[in-house]
Amino acid sequence: MSAITTPTTAQSSIRLASTSATFTAENDALDALDGAAGVRTCNFPGCTRPAAEGGRRGRAGREYLYCDDLAHTSRAARDERERRDGQSALASSVTEGLAYSGKWEQWQQVEPRLAGFASFDEACAAWRRRDDDCYPVVAALTVLGSRRGGDDDDAALAVLVLLAEGVNRVAGQLSDLCEVGDVHATVWEEIKRAEPQLGNRAGRYLLDRARQRLCRQADAQQESKRPDRFRTTSLEGWIARNKEAAVGEVEGDDPIDLALAMPVVEDPVEDLSDLLCWARNVGVIAVDEIDLLVELMATEHEVLARGETKRAREEAQRIVGERHGVTMRQIRRRRDRTAARLAEAAPRYLEAIA
Repeated sequence: MSAITTPTTAQSSIRLASTSATFTAENDALDALDGAAGVRTCNFPGCTRPAAEGGRRGRAGREYLYCDDLAHTSRAARDERERRDGQSALASSVTEGLAYSGKWEQWQQVEPRLAGFASFDEACAAWRRRDDDCYPVVAALTVLGSRRGGDDDDAALAVLVLLAEGVNRVAGQLSDLCEVGDVHATVWEEIKRAEPQLGNRAGRYLLDRARQRLCRQADAQQESKRPDRFRTTSLEGWIARNKEAAVGEVEGDDPIDLALAMPVVEDPVEDLSDLLCWARNVGVIAVDEIDLLVELMATEHEVLARGETKRAREEAQRIVGERHGVTMRQIRRRRDRTAARLAEAAPRYLEAIA
Protein backbone atom coordinates (compact mmCIF):
# COMPACT_ATOMS: atom_id res chain seq x y z
CA MET A 1 0.00 0.00 0.00
CA SER A 2 1.47 3.34 -0.99
CA ALA A 3 1.87 6.07 1.58
CA ILE A 4 -0.44 9.07 1.41
CA THR A 5 1.55 12.15 0.51
CA THR A 6 -1.02 14.78 1.50
CA PRO A 7 0.74 17.48 3.61
CA THR A 8 -0.14 17.79 7.27
CA THR A 9 -1.70 20.92 8.78
CA ALA A 10 1.62 22.03 10.30
CA GLN A 11 3.52 21.50 7.06
CA SER A 12 0.85 23.36 5.10
CA SER A 13 0.95 26.28 7.55
CA ILE A 14 4.75 26.53 7.21
CA ARG A 15 4.45 26.39 3.43
CA LEU A 16 1.77 29.08 3.45
CA ALA A 17 3.94 31.39 5.56
CA SER A 18 7.00 30.86 3.43
CA THR A 19 5.21 31.49 0.14
CA SER A 20 2.85 34.32 1.09
CA ALA A 21 4.92 36.84 -0.84
CA THR A 22 4.35 34.98 -4.10
CA PHE A 23 0.67 34.09 -3.49
CA THR A 24 -0.75 36.32 -6.23
CA ALA A 25 1.86 35.33 -8.81
CA GLU A 26 1.34 31.61 -8.22
CA ASN A 27 -2.43 31.94 -8.45
CA ASP A 28 -2.12 33.82 -11.73
CA ALA A 29 0.00 30.95 -13.03
CA LEU A 30 -2.56 28.41 -11.78
CA ASP A 31 -5.37 30.32 -13.45
CA ALA A 32 -3.43 30.18 -16.72
CA LEU A 33 -2.94 26.43 -16.32
CA ASP A 34 -6.63 25.98 -15.51
CA GLY A 35 -7.58 27.80 -18.68
CA ALA A 36 -5.23 25.71 -20.79
CA ALA A 37 -6.08 22.32 -19.30
CA GLY A 38 -9.77 22.94 -18.64
CA VAL A 39 -9.36 21.71 -15.01
CA ARG A 40 -9.75 23.87 -11.88
CA THR A 41 -6.87 23.22 -9.48
CA CYS A 42 -6.34 24.11 -5.85
CA ASN A 43 -5.31 27.74 -5.36
CA PHE A 44 -3.19 26.97 -2.31
CA PRO A 45 0.44 27.93 -3.10
CA GLY A 46 2.38 24.91 -4.30
CA CYS A 47 -0.62 22.54 -4.49
CA THR A 48 -1.69 21.17 -7.89
CA ARG A 49 -4.48 18.85 -6.74
CA PRO A 50 -7.95 19.21 -8.32
CA ALA A 51 -10.23 21.70 -6.59
CA ALA A 52 -13.12 20.29 -4.57
CA GLU A 53 -16.75 21.38 -4.74
CA GLY A 54 -17.74 23.61 -1.86
CA GLY A 55 -14.21 24.87 -1.26
CA ARG A 56 -14.89 28.32 -2.72
CA ARG A 57 -13.80 31.59 -1.16
CA GLY A 58 -14.34 35.06 -2.55
CA ARG A 59 -11.36 37.40 -2.42
CA ALA A 60 -10.92 40.77 -4.10
CA GLY A 61 -13.64 39.98 -6.62
CA ARG A 62 -11.99 36.70 -7.68
CA GLU A 63 -12.98 33.11 -7.06
CA TYR A 64 -10.44 30.85 -5.37
CA LEU A 65 -10.89 27.09 -5.21
CA TYR A 66 -9.23 24.64 -2.86
CA CYS A 67 -8.74 20.88 -2.64
CA ASP A 68 -10.08 18.59 0.10
CA ASP A 69 -7.13 19.30 2.42
CA LEU A 70 -8.57 21.22 5.40
CA ALA A 71 -5.34 23.20 5.75
CA HIS A 72 -5.90 24.66 2.27
CA THR A 73 -9.48 25.86 2.66
CA SER A 74 -10.73 29.22 3.86
CA ARG A 75 -11.56 29.79 7.52
CA ALA A 76 -15.33 29.74 6.95
CA ALA A 77 -15.21 26.47 5.03
CA ARG A 78 -12.87 24.97 7.61
CA ASP A 79 -15.15 25.99 10.49
CA GLU A 80 -18.14 24.53 8.67
CA ARG A 81 -16.41 21.21 8.13
CA GLU A 82 -15.17 21.04 11.70
CA ARG A 83 -18.68 21.75 13.00
CA ARG A 84 -20.20 19.02 10.87
CA ASP A 85 -17.43 16.63 11.89
CA GLY A 86 -18.26 17.37 15.52
CA GLN A 87 -21.94 16.68 14.97
CA SER A 88 -21.08 13.47 13.14
CA ALA A 89 -18.89 12.40 16.06
CA LEU A 90 -21.76 13.09 18.48
CA ALA A 91 -24.14 11.05 16.35
CA SER A 92 -21.70 8.14 16.21
CA SER A 93 -21.10 8.31 19.96
CA VAL A 94 -24.81 8.34 20.80
CA THR A 95 -25.62 5.54 18.35
CA GLU A 96 -22.82 3.31 19.61
CA GLY A 97 -23.61 4.08 23.24
CA LEU A 98 -27.28 3.17 22.87
CA ALA A 99 -26.41 -0.04 21.04
CA TYR A 100 -23.88 -1.03 23.71
CA SER A 101 -26.02 -0.16 26.75
CA GLY A 102 -29.26 -1.67 25.46
CA LYS A 103 -31.15 1.49 26.37
CA TRP A 104 -33.03 1.55 23.08
CA GLU A 105 -34.67 -1.77 23.95
CA GLN A 106 -35.47 -0.46 27.44
CA TRP A 107 -37.06 2.66 25.99
CA GLN A 108 -39.14 0.58 23.61
CA GLN A 109 -40.75 -1.13 26.58
CA VAL A 110 -42.06 2.18 27.97
CA GLU A 111 -42.55 4.08 24.69
CA PRO A 112 -44.59 2.23 22.02
CA ARG A 113 -43.73 4.95 19.49
CA LEU A 114 -40.18 3.56 19.30
CA ALA A 115 -41.28 0.00 18.56
CA GLY A 116 -41.12 0.42 14.79
CA PHE A 117 -37.33 0.76 14.74
CA ALA A 118 -34.89 -1.92 15.80
CA SER A 119 -32.19 0.62 16.69
CA PHE A 120 -31.53 4.32 16.96
CA ASP A 121 -29.51 4.09 13.74
CA GLU A 122 -32.64 2.93 11.88
CA ALA A 123 -34.61 5.82 13.40
CA CYS A 124 -31.95 8.28 12.21
CA ALA A 125 -32.13 6.85 8.68
CA ALA A 126 -35.92 7.22 8.69
CA TRP A 127 -35.59 10.78 9.96
CA ARG A 128 -33.22 11.69 7.13
CA ARG A 129 -35.80 10.31 4.67
CA ARG A 130 -38.57 12.11 6.61
CA ASP A 131 -40.69 8.96 6.76
CA ASP A 132 -44.12 9.45 8.32
CA ASP A 133 -43.36 7.10 11.21
CA CYS A 134 -40.20 8.98 12.25
CA TYR A 135 -41.95 12.04 13.68
CA PRO A 136 -43.42 10.25 16.74
CA VAL A 137 -39.88 9.07 17.54
CA VAL A 138 -38.75 12.66 18.20
CA ALA A 139 -41.75 13.21 20.48
CA ALA A 140 -41.10 9.96 22.35
CA LEU A 141 -37.41 10.68 22.88
CA THR A 142 -38.26 14.21 24.04
CA VAL A 143 -40.61 12.80 26.68
CA LEU A 144 -37.89 10.41 27.84
CA GLY A 145 -35.33 13.22 28.00
CA SER A 146 -37.54 15.88 29.60
CA ARG A 147 -37.31 16.60 33.31
CA ARG A 148 -41.08 16.22 33.40
CA GLY A 149 -40.80 12.78 31.82
CA GLY A 150 -37.94 10.29 32.09
CA ASP A 151 -35.20 12.92 32.63
CA ASP A 152 -32.77 10.75 30.66
CA ASP A 153 -29.84 12.74 29.25
CA ASP A 154 -29.10 10.04 26.67
CA ALA A 155 -32.58 10.49 25.22
CA ALA A 156 -32.07 14.27 25.13
CA LEU A 157 -28.78 13.76 23.27
CA ALA A 158 -30.56 11.50 20.80
CA VAL A 159 -33.04 14.31 20.08
CA LEU A 160 -30.13 16.69 19.48
CA VAL A 161 -28.66 14.24 16.98
CA LEU A 162 -31.94 14.03 15.08
CA LEU A 163 -32.37 17.81 15.07
CA ALA A 164 -28.79 18.57 13.95
CA GLU A 165 -29.89 19.96 10.57
CA GLY A 166 -32.53 22.11 12.22
CA VAL A 167 -29.99 23.42 14.72
CA ASN A 168 -27.69 24.40 11.86
CA ARG A 169 -30.58 26.12 10.09
CA VAL A 170 -31.54 28.14 13.18
CA ALA A 171 -27.88 29.05 13.76
CA GLY A 172 -27.69 30.31 10.19
CA GLN A 173 -30.82 32.41 10.63
CA LEU A 174 -29.51 33.91 13.89
CA SER A 175 -25.87 34.19 12.86
CA ASP A 176 -25.83 37.90 13.84
CA LEU A 177 -27.12 37.09 17.34
CA CYS A 178 -25.47 33.87 18.48
CA GLU A 179 -23.24 30.93 17.63
CA VAL A 180 -24.26 27.37 16.82
CA GLY A 181 -23.19 26.35 20.33
CA ASP A 182 -25.77 28.75 21.78
CA VAL A 183 -28.48 27.12 19.67
CA HIS A 184 -27.38 23.66 20.80
CA ALA A 185 -27.53 24.71 24.46
CA THR A 186 -30.95 26.35 24.04
CA VAL A 187 -32.45 23.37 22.22
CA TRP A 188 -31.07 21.15 24.99
CA GLU A 189 -32.85 23.24 27.60
CA GLU A 190 -36.08 23.17 25.59
CA ILE A 191 -35.85 19.37 25.51
CA LYS A 192 -35.24 19.16 29.24
CA ARG A 193 -38.17 21.44 30.08
CA ALA A 194 -40.62 20.08 27.48
CA GLU A 195 -44.12 18.93 28.39
CA PRO A 196 -44.89 15.19 28.13
CA GLN A 197 -47.84 15.89 25.79
CA LEU A 198 -45.76 16.85 22.75
CA GLY A 199 -47.20 15.57 19.48
CA ASN A 200 -45.73 14.64 16.12
CA ARG A 201 -44.49 18.20 15.51
CA ALA A 202 -42.18 18.07 18.51
CA GLY A 203 -39.07 18.74 16.42
CA ARG A 204 -40.44 21.93 14.92
CA TYR A 205 -41.79 23.01 18.29
CA LEU A 206 -38.40 22.61 20.01
CA LEU A 207 -36.55 24.52 17.30
CA ASP A 208 -39.14 27.32 17.22
CA ARG A 209 -39.05 27.66 21.01
CA ALA A 210 -35.24 27.82 20.93
CA ARG A 211 -35.35 30.49 18.21
CA GLN A 212 -37.90 32.54 20.14
CA ARG A 213 -35.92 32.30 23.37
CA LEU A 214 -32.68 33.39 21.73
CA CYS A 215 -34.43 36.29 20.01
CA ARG A 216 -36.08 37.37 23.27
CA GLN A 217 -32.74 37.38 25.05
CA ALA A 218 -31.19 39.49 22.30
CA ASP A 219 -34.18 41.87 22.29
CA ALA A 220 -34.07 42.17 26.07
CA GLN A 221 -30.44 43.19 25.93
CA GLN A 222 -31.21 45.88 23.37
CA GLU A 223 -34.40 47.11 25.03
CA SER A 224 -32.73 47.40 28.45
CA LYS A 225 -30.40 50.00 26.94
CA ARG A 226 -33.25 52.27 25.79
CA PRO A 227 -33.98 55.06 28.31
CA ASP A 228 -37.41 55.77 26.82
CA ARG A 229 -38.72 52.22 27.02
CA PHE A 230 -42.48 52.09 27.64
CA ARG A 231 -43.27 50.01 30.71
CA THR A 232 -46.44 47.96 30.99
CA THR A 233 -48.19 46.00 33.68
CA SER A 234 -48.84 42.33 32.97
CA LEU A 235 -49.37 39.03 34.73
CA GLU A 236 -45.68 38.36 34.31
CA GLY A 237 -44.70 41.69 35.84
CA TRP A 238 -47.21 41.27 38.65
CA ILE A 239 -45.79 37.90 39.69
CA ALA A 240 -42.24 39.25 39.35
CA ARG A 241 -43.04 42.11 41.72
CA ASN A 242 -44.63 39.77 44.25
CA LYS A 243 -41.64 37.46 44.05
CA GLU A 244 -39.35 40.43 44.69
CA ALA A 245 -41.45 41.45 47.67
CA ALA A 246 -41.36 37.91 49.07
CA VAL A 247 -37.61 37.56 48.76
CA GLY A 248 -36.78 41.10 49.83
CA GLU A 249 -34.16 43.50 48.54
CA VAL A 250 -30.54 43.26 49.59
CA GLU A 251 -29.47 46.34 51.50
CA GLY A 252 -27.22 48.60 49.45
CA ASP A 253 -28.27 47.18 46.08
CA ASP A 254 -30.15 49.22 43.52
CA PRO A 255 -33.78 48.21 42.93
CA ILE A 256 -34.17 45.87 39.99
CA ASP A 257 -37.24 45.73 37.78
CA LEU A 258 -37.58 41.98 37.28
CA ALA A 259 -40.05 42.54 34.45
CA LEU A 260 -37.23 44.18 32.45
CA ALA A 261 -34.54 41.65 33.30
CA MET A 262 -33.34 39.17 30.70
CA PRO A 263 -35.50 36.04 30.82
CA VAL A 264 -33.85 33.03 32.37
CA VAL A 265 -33.56 29.78 30.45
CA GLU A 266 -36.60 28.35 32.22
CA ASP A 267 -39.44 30.84 32.48
CA PRO A 268 -42.65 29.16 33.72
CA VAL A 269 -44.34 32.52 34.27
CA GLU A 270 -44.10 33.40 30.59
CA ASP A 271 -45.34 29.95 29.58
CA LEU A 272 -48.27 30.24 31.99
CA SER A 273 -49.19 33.67 30.69
CA ASP A 274 -49.12 32.47 27.08
CA LEU A 275 -51.19 29.40 27.94
CA LEU A 276 -53.84 31.37 29.83
CA CYS A 277 -54.19 33.94 27.05
CA TRP A 278 -54.57 31.21 24.46
CA ALA A 279 -57.06 29.27 26.59
CA ARG A 280 -59.17 32.37 27.07
CA ASN A 281 -59.16 33.26 23.38
CA VAL A 282 -60.23 29.78 22.22
CA GLY A 283 -62.82 29.33 24.97
CA VAL A 284 -61.16 26.59 26.99
CA ILE A 285 -61.61 28.51 30.23
CA ALA A 286 -63.56 31.64 31.14
CA VAL A 287 -62.22 34.96 32.33
CA ASP A 288 -63.53 34.44 35.88
CA GLU A 289 -61.64 31.13 36.06
CA ILE A 290 -58.42 32.90 35.06
CA ASP A 291 -59.16 35.52 37.73
CA LEU A 292 -59.52 32.75 40.31
CA LEU A 293 -56.15 31.23 39.38
CA VAL A 294 -54.47 34.63 39.54
CA GLU A 295 -56.11 35.41 42.88
CA LEU A 296 -54.93 32.11 44.32
CA MET A 297 -51.37 32.74 43.20
CA ALA A 298 -51.42 36.32 44.51
CA THR A 299 -52.77 35.24 47.88
CA GLU A 300 -50.21 32.46 48.16
CA HIS A 301 -47.42 34.97 47.51
CA GLU A 302 -48.86 37.26 50.19
CA VAL A 303 -48.87 34.37 52.67
CA LEU A 304 -45.27 33.53 51.79
CA ALA A 305 -44.30 37.19 52.18
CA ARG A 306 -45.52 37.04 55.79
CA GLY A 307 -43.14 34.17 56.43
CA GLU A 308 -45.87 31.53 56.66
CA THR A 309 -44.22 28.96 54.44
CA LYS A 310 -45.92 25.92 55.97
CA ARG A 311 -49.11 24.93 54.08
CA ALA A 312 -49.16 28.31 52.31
CA ARG A 313 -51.23 26.93 49.41
CA GLU A 314 -53.96 25.61 51.69
CA GLU A 315 -54.01 28.88 53.61
CA ALA A 316 -54.39 30.80 50.34
CA GLN A 317 -57.34 28.61 49.36
CA ARG A 318 -58.98 29.25 52.75
CA ILE A 319 -58.55 33.03 52.44
CA VAL A 320 -59.91 33.12 48.87
CA GLY A 321 -62.84 30.93 49.93
CA GLU A 322 -63.76 33.37 52.68
CA ARG A 323 -63.66 36.25 50.21
CA HIS A 324 -66.09 34.46 47.88
CA GLY A 325 -68.25 33.06 50.67
CA VAL A 326 -67.49 29.41 49.85
CA THR A 327 -65.48 26.68 51.50
CA MET A 328 -61.84 25.88 50.87
CA ARG A 329 -62.91 22.57 49.33
CA GLN A 330 -65.11 24.33 46.77
CA ILE A 331 -62.23 26.64 45.81
CA ARG A 332 -59.96 23.63 45.39
CA ARG A 333 -62.53 21.86 43.20
CA ARG A 334 -62.89 24.92 40.95
CA ARG A 335 -59.13 25.17 40.64
CA ASP A 336 -58.78 21.47 39.87
CA ARG A 337 -61.51 21.57 37.19
CA THR A 338 -59.81 24.53 35.51
CA ALA A 339 -56.40 22.86 35.70
CA ALA A 340 -57.84 19.64 34.25
CA ARG A 341 -59.28 21.49 31.25
CA LEU A 342 -55.95 23.22 30.70
CA ALA A 343 -54.10 19.89 30.83
CA GLU A 344 -56.58 18.37 28.39
CA ALA A 345 -56.11 21.29 25.98
CA ALA A 346 -52.30 21.26 26.29
CA PRO A 347 -51.75 19.22 23.08
CA ARG A 348 -53.91 21.71 21.14
CA TYR A 349 -51.91 24.59 22.62
CA LEU A 350 -48.58 23.00 21.68
CA GLU A 351 -49.90 22.32 18.18
CA ALA A 352 -51.03 25.94 17.88
CA ILE A 353 -47.66 27.44 18.84
CA ALA A 354 -45.51 24.88 17.00
